[in-house]
Amino acid sequence: MNKLTLIILTLILTISCTDTKRTDESDKNKTLVLQVDRLKIKNDSLSDVLKKPTTVKNYWYDSDYDGRGLMDHGITNPKEFIKNSLRENTNLIPLEAVLGGSMRFGKIQLLGSTWLIAEYDDGHVLGKAIYSYKLHKNGELEFELLDAIGPE
Repeated sequence: MNKLTLIILTLILTISCTDTKRTDESDKNKTLVLQVDRLKIKNDSLSDVLKKPTTVKNYWYDSDYDGRGLMDHGITNPKEFIKNSLRENTNLIPLEAVLGGSMRFGKIQLLGSTWLIAEYDDGHVLGKAIYSYKLHKNGELEFELLDAIGPE
C-alpha cells in the first residue's frame, strides 16, 4: 500500500509540474506575442514619421529677416533671387575649367544677409568659395569673392 501511495503521489506531482510548465510557457508565449504587437505598432508609427516630407531649413538664413532688404525692393523670393543671380555670374568662379568643360555653380548656402558659400565644378575639378553680396539701388546684386579652396 505504501508503494502504491508513493507511486500515485509521484504521478500526481509529475503531472502537476508538467502543467505548470505548460502554463508558464503559455504565459511566456502570450507575453512575447504582446511584445511583438507593440513593436509592430511602434515600427509602423516610426515608418509614418519617416514618410512625411521634411523641409530643410537653413539655420544661417531666414528669408523674413535676412531677406527683408530684398523684399523691400519688390523681390518676392530673396533666396532664389540671390542663388540665381550668382549662377548667372560664372566669371566669379576662381578656377578654370579643364578638359573642355565649363564651370558652373552647384550647391549654394546663404549665410545671413551678406555672405554665402558656393560649390562649383566642371565635372572634373571641384572648388568652394565664400562670397559677400549686396543689393544696389538698381536692383542688381554685386558679389565679391572673399576666399576659395580647391581644386579638390
